[in-house]
Amino acid sequence: MADPQQKQKRGCLFYLGIIAVVSFLMLALGAFFGLRYAKRMVNELTDAQPAQLPTVRLPEAQMFQLHDRVNSFRDGIRDGDAVEPLELSADELNALIETDPAMASLKNHLFVTINSNQLGAQVSFPAQDLGLVSRRWEGRFVNATGVFDAAITTNELHITAESLLVRGTPIPKIIMREIAAENLAYKFNQDPRTGAGLKKLQSVEVKKGKLIIVPKK
Repeated sequence: MADPQQKQKRGCLFYLGIIAVVSFLMLALGAFFGLRYAKRMVNELTDAQPAQLPTVRLPEAQMFQLHDRVNSFRDGIRDGDAVEPLELSADELNALIETDPAMASLKNHLFVTINSNQLGAQVSFPAQDLGLVSRRWEGRFVNATGVFDAAITTNELHITAESLLVRGTPIPKIIMREIAAENLAYKFNQDPRTGAGLKKLQSVEVKKGKLIIVPKK
C-alpha cells in the first residue's frame, strides 16, 4: 500500500501548477501592504469582516469527471508519461478550490475569474495570513480584486499584477507601479520542490477563457 504521506507529497507536486497561479495573490497583497505607504491606511484599506465570496458547485457527474481528469494529468506528470495539456475553466478552478483537500487553504478566501485571456480573482484573507503581524492589523481582513498575467519562462513562474482594487478603490499609481514591476512568484521559484515541479511544465497560460497547464514532452 502506498504511504499516504508520500501520496500527499505527490499531489502537492502536481498542484504546483494551479496553486502557484492562484496563491500568488497573497504575495501581491502582502507586497502592497508591506510598503511604507500602507502604514497609515489600515482602516481605509482593510475591513473588520471577511468578504462573502461566490462559490461554485458543479453537478456530481461533472465533478467526478473533473477530478478524474486532474488526477490522470497529475499521475502522468509524476510518472513521466506523455499527457495532454490540462485545461480548466474558471468554474472548474473554483470547484476544485471548494472540494479538493490540496486546495483547502484557499477555500472561502479566493474566487477565480477568467475573461478571455485575463486571469482575475476576488480574495479575502486575514491580514495576518499575508505576513502582517503587528497589532494594528489584528482582526483586519484584506478584501480585494485584481487582474494578473502568468507565464513560465526558463523554468520559472512569472506573475505580474496588471491592476489591483482594495475595497473597490484602485491602489495608488505610485504603489501600483512598484508592484507591477515585480515578479510576484519570486518566492515560489526559490523553493527547491517548487522549482523541481516547474521543470516538468512547459507553460502556464490563460487563453480563450481557460487556464492551460502544458507539461514538457
